[in-house]
Amino acid sequence: MNKKTPPSTEIMKLVTRSHERVAGTATTELHVNLLIRLNSGLMTDFLALHLAPYELSPVSYFTMMRLYSNANNQANPSELSTFTGETRTNMTRICDDLVNRGLMHRVTSIEDRRRIDLSLTDEGITLLHTVLPVLREKCAIIYSVFTNDEKKVLESLMTKLNHALEANL
Repeated sequence: MNKKTPPSTEIMKLVTRSHERVAGTATTELHVNLLIRLNSGLMTDFLALHLAPYELSPVSYFTMMRLYSNANNQANPSELSTFTGETRTNMTRICDDLVNRGLMHRVTSIEDRRRIDLSLTDEGITLLHTVLPVLREKCAIIYSVFTNDEKKVLESLMTKLNHALEANL
């Protein structure tokens, strides 16, 4: 999202007005869908803002975190593409950048010597250890508007929605 985007309340009014003109009253589901989309864009902007000092984009960060989630800090480009939702072409560009910066390197797959996997370097792991506490602190500020019980409910509801979306794709 960009800085010219009207506040979410204004966007909600515009969407409601559009639906009233086309098909009657806008539904609660539509409002929830729009709020999720708006919050997703804002969360991406939030991550970009706080990752910029480390010269990471949100997708670069998630790529590195995906590697770090494996016991051997390794994954193939196809797995990374699926995890991030990026095209293989864009994932190649992202990985090339991280390799060129010394945060990842290419290694021959243990299972299939014809395949090349990606792995975090010690420098990449060190960067994650620097970035993670900062992001945790920044996220704690955002989520401080909720009580612990509300956070658990939000997590549960978002998980439920995620499962419904996955089941209908």
